[in-house]
Amino acid sequence: IAWVSDSLQITAFCDGRGFSKQAPNLSLGFAKVVGDPPDFSAENFESDADTPMGGGSSGTKASDMIAVDGIIYMFVRNYKPAGSDDFTNSRLACSTDHGASWTWADWHFSETFGCPAFVQFGMNYQRARDDYIYIASQANDSAYGYSPDIVLARVRKDRVMERSRYDFFAGPDGSGRPLWSPDISKRKPVFTDPKGTQRIAITYNAALGRYILATSHLTGGKATHTAALGIFEAPEPWGPWATLYYDDHWSVEDGKDCRTYHHRFPPKWISPDGKTMWLLYSGLDCDLYTFCVKKAVLEIAPGQAAGHRPETDVTGTFSIVAVDPETGVCGAAVASKYPAVGKVVPYARPGVGAFCTQHWHNPDWAEPALDMLAKGDLPEQVLAELLRDDDQRDKRQLAIIDMSGRAANRNPANADPSGTWWGAASGKYYACQGNTLAGQEVVFAMARAYEQTKGSLADRLMAALIAGDSAGGDHRGRLAAGIRVAKQGVDGYWLKLYVDKSNDAVIDLAKRYAGLEHEAKGAWRGGRLPFENPGTGNIEPPAKTEQ
Repeated sequence: IAWVSDSLQITAFCDGRGFSKQAPNLSLGFAKVVGDPPDFSAENFESDADTPMGGGSSGTKASDMIAVDGIIYMFVRNYKPAGSDDFTNSRLACSTDHGASWTWADWHFSETFGCPAFVQFGMNYQRARDDYIYIASQANDSAYGYSPDIVLARVRKDRVMERSRYDFFAGPDGSGRPLWSPDISKRKPVFTDPKGTQRIAITYNAALGRYILATSHLTGGKATHTAALGIFEAPEPWGPWATLYYDDHWSVEDGKDCRTYHHRFPPKWISPDGKTMWLLYSGLDCDLYTFCVKKAVLEIAPGQAAGHRPETDVTGTFSIVAVDPETGVCGAAVASKYPAVGKVVPYARPGVGAFCTQHWHNPDWAEPALDMLAKGDLPEQVLAELLRDDDQRDKRQLAIIDMSGRAANRNPANADPSGTWWGAASGKYYACQGNTLAGQEVVFAMARAYEQTKGSLADRLMAALIAGDSAGGDHRGRLAAGIRVAKQGVDGYWLKLYVDKSNDAVIDLAKRYAGLEHEAKGAWRGGRLPFENPGTGNIEPPAKTEQ
């Protein structure tokens, strides 16, 4: 099922009539799903990929779908190449019209990826960890075979239809980081269950910062697929995985030998706090498969912290917003003790400006803030409007800048001053801000580095983050960092780079930036800082400082 827009999902059904008892029985058909359970509605629609019923394991069926930047990608299983009698293959297709018509890849997987599943993120692939699409599968050539292992591939989201661009997880390096190889024979498992895995699904629960895996396994029931379900969680798609739930007969009622398939947790049907999810699965009732949902409620174990919520107390964060009117480039950068902040704190829009929301941050404000800026509202007016009816206004830390270099900040009114520093500093064409910092030197160092660095706006943003980090940053450490840059004439982000979880996030981000080939980079060269002294000694306060 693919989350296309606010209310709309596109789903595929196999060996059934979809949502109409009068519809033809199809091996592959499609439907629109609107709303949330238990009150969603659904209806079938015609597609040029509709496949008549017949063939069983030799009939083309969908294994998974995903929406990415307005395009729906679908893998089908049981694909039979021309001139072959082998149905143990999977093939990729894409649609730009919500599934009405499909363009098929000129290649197919004939090895290992018998039932591919996309790692699901948010609507249209929002909140994705990076610019890659990840595909997992039971390590079996056939969709009907069980394997103890799950394997993983990835491909850049703008190269999905090109087989030569796929890399495969080849195990961890000495530091536990993933290794990737274009050679499928070097693949290594990301998950293992001795009872087997089949028809898996992985969804990122953004609120909890965890990947949720659902898979079937072999049991001793009357039917091979008797309602066996395992649910696991991990901080990364490659693990390490921990068991949330495991049952050989999870859906058996009144002694009936039920069968359930293709369990998954659609990201659209995960609550804002991440603790309520709806399990979607195919249930075999009589002679047709049905679209089934069941509510699941998670409890966070004592001592276990949840990850990001859509609106949460993102403390220990320092950031910068900046513009370069001469080049038409704008951007923002951030570092924090919280994971994945690069995707939920800094925002920028070509020709408009940049915005940061931190400490009780609200990413839903990014679009309206930049919309108001685009209409000509002054930065101070934008922040005033956002906070006007906000019952959490005293907790927010915000920063915004327009393409003329006019900037505005808001700092929490109820900041805890004990042992930490909260505040902001701004100068010509930039503004720095932070909370729960080691001292005011953090934002002063950021400002000084930004002003003294020679290079592009992206270079200067990166230099500011390094300077803030060197000056102490958040006194509890930096777990994540990110940078986003937009340029007039380029849709979306011109450059975006993230480190979502690391013990040295800013350093790791700088290393990635140094090795990056991109037009946004200027004079930056790896191996040294692009300014003379990032330290805190003899720092003159910038033009404007607020504590």
